[in-house]
Amino acid sequence: MREIRERLRGWARPAFEAVLWALLGALVAVELFESREQPPFAETLMLLLALSVSAALSRSFPLTSLGVMLTGAVVQMTASVLLLVRTFVISPWLAVALLALLAGLRSERVRPVVTMVVAACSFAFVLHLLSSLALGHDIRTFLSDSVDWLGGALGIILSTLTPWLFGRYQRLHRRLWRGGWEIAERMERSRAAEADRARLRERARIATRMHDSLGHDLALIAVRAAALEMSAQDDEQRGAAGELRTAAHEANLRLREVIGVLRENDDGDAAEREAPEPVATLVQRAADAGMPVRLLREGSDPDPASQGGGAVHRVVQEALTNAAKYAPGAEVTVRVVRETGRTRVSVSDTGAPGGGRGALPARREGGSGLAGLRSLVEDLGGGFDAGPEGEGSAGFTVRATVPDSGDEVDEVEVSEARRTHGEVRARVRRRLATAVAVPVSLGLGVLLLGSGLLTWISVNTVLPPEQYARLSVGDDRARVERVLPRFSYPERSVSARLPEPPAPSGARCSFYLSRSENGLPPVYRLCFEDGVLVAKDEIHRTEETGAE
Repeated sequence: MREIRERLRGWARPAFEAVLWALLGALVAVELFESREQPPFAETLMLLLALSVSAALSRSFPLTSLGVMLTGAVVQMTASVLLLVRTFVISPWLAVALLALLAGLRSERVRPVVTMVVAACSFAFVLHLLSSLALGHDIRTFLSDSVDWLGGALGIILSTLTPWLFGRYQRLHRRLWRGGWEIAERMERSRAAEADRARLRERARIATRMHDSLGHDLALIAVRAAALEMSAQDDEQRGAAGELRTAAHEANLRLREVIGVLRENDDGDAAEREAPEPVATLVQRAADAGMPVRLLREGSDPDPASQGGGAVHRVVQEALTNAAKYAPGAEVTVRVVRETGRTRVSVSDTGAPGGGRGALPARREGGSGLAGLRSLVEDLGGGFDAGPEGEGSAGFTVRATVPDSGDEVDEVEVSEARRTHGEVRARVRRRLATAVAVPVSLGLGVLLLGSGLLTWISVNTVLPPEQYARLSVGDDRARVERVLPRFSYPERSVSARLPEPPAPSGARCSFYLSRSENGLPPVYRLCFEDGVLVAKDEIHRTEETGAE
């Protein structure tokens, strides 16, 4: 079902985009033809060609298609601003916005888009500068017209960067959504694998506990049987004790086989862990079984229910079992020293009375025996050592230093998938903030810059009334220019609203605002001829008639 849905989605998207491009092309043609008295065939052909190329490249080369359409839209916009064509049209910029959105969805590259926007704004500014130079505009006119250029640059930025930023946000949001489902699937697989590992660990724990406890008990039975065999008065009792000792040994061997089967094939539920007995009780049971063992203790016994106490019990139990199996009849000394935060334990034997000693395996498969003890103690952060008493000595000693509790990990380890998901979530939030903050910041910046520029031009075009009152016909032009503002008011802006009063023949006139305000404030006209002020007039303008 999911595969069918993906196929339908793969067919629907290209069809939807084709219909959308056709509608945009029709909108471009309709907008151009309805806005002109004469059909603009060349302009329409240029924009439709750019739209067709962009639509064809939008899937394979989204950034290239955006550049093609942006170029066509900028050329049409600058031509309308420079009055090379009659009307500015909106529809090409709708296509630019759509292509920018698709570029954000289909590509992670940032530099090409930023370069395109900067190049488009720079191209428009260069054309504005060249046109001002060709038309001979003064600085005030150039700066005033630059506000129009700022508006065009803001249109380029908002129509390109805003949808592109939202496309990048949506692309990462989709990845986050897909990643969430992937993490859920991984967690399901991880839980199943962890359950399997937990069963294996519990099986190994059960096998180890059976080996330690039952093996120890069978070893003590063998010790008792050996004692009975030595103290028997007749041959029949001695033979029965020998058979009992042999049976205990064979039972120990069969126990190993059963434990091996349990480690490999047991899938049952784990038995509850029972708290071990204290070390003193363990040693007493061995002594009651006939083992020549003594306990030397400094301080109290560690709590057998704690992690460290359980490890101490395991060390003593395994060492006594080995002594009974490999050095029967040897004297055994158990020393337990309780210190702050740890317990030092050692179990040493003198070796068999005859000087012989059975071979003690250094390592047993599955983690039992001395190898299992070493792993247990070292996992708790302690130390373990086992070996002969000295060179040539028949004795054997097991030593361990066990902390009261193992080093517990307080922090929960986060999986790689979850960490990546968190990073993507943070990036999604940053991209959403960027998609909102960048257009708003640029819009406010351009708006403040344009408003500030217009205000500065207006202030520097005002001739204060008190300064105007001090001027008199016949004043020298150099004296008059010392009180004039930086810029003069454009003559076309005055004459476009009302007919000017007749100027003296041969004189050249300049216009200045009487005050800086919105609307139509009064305008001062100063006319000069041969370096002398020959006329000064105050022109009042109104909204209804343009003059009083």
